[in-house]
Amino acid sequence: MKNFLKLTYITLALSALTLSACKDDEDEIDTEKPTIDLSFNQAFPQNGSVLYFGESFTLNIRLADNFELGAYSVNIHSNFDHHSHSTEEEEEEHHEEGEHHHHEGEEGDGFYFSQDYTIPSGLKEYTASNTIEIPAHAPDGDEYQPGDYHFMITVTDKAGFSVFKSVEIEIKEK
Repeated sequence: MKNFLKLTYITLALSALTLSACKDDEDEIDTEKPTIDLSFNQAFPQNGSVLYFGESFTLNIRLADNFELGAYSVNIHSNFDHHSHSTEEEEEEHHEEGEHHHHEGEEGDGFYFSQDYTIPSGLKEYTASNTIEIPAHAPDGDEYQPGDYHFMITVTDKAGFSVFKSVEIEIKEK
């Protein structure tokens, strides 16, 4: 009987520890930002990629989070003034002083694209592969201005943390 009580107490103690450990995991709070990986061989676009008006391309990026991913977005906008974003480590190497990749004085609007995408629930890793069309002309029929553009990717996790990565691209006429 003494051994039975001893075994019962040990079993109850281990059960209590197991239950409290499970509860701690459920109460754990996400404090880390998600990540964007453009370092693998098939990643696209990269700094210096060239795209063309009137053609499409396939976005290929890897997203990850320590708990759960939420959504991501893509933004493409002109960089005619050569502004920078904090993630552009190679920007200085791409443009020398006075070098501009758009044609001054030409008519045309800067191309602009912005799209939000959902990520299936419950994923910690996701490879985003979307086809994006770059139209040949603006909706009003005007031509888009060729030149330097920023391609920005933003990923947000389920906890609301977000991070972005920006690469320099060039969009040209065919």
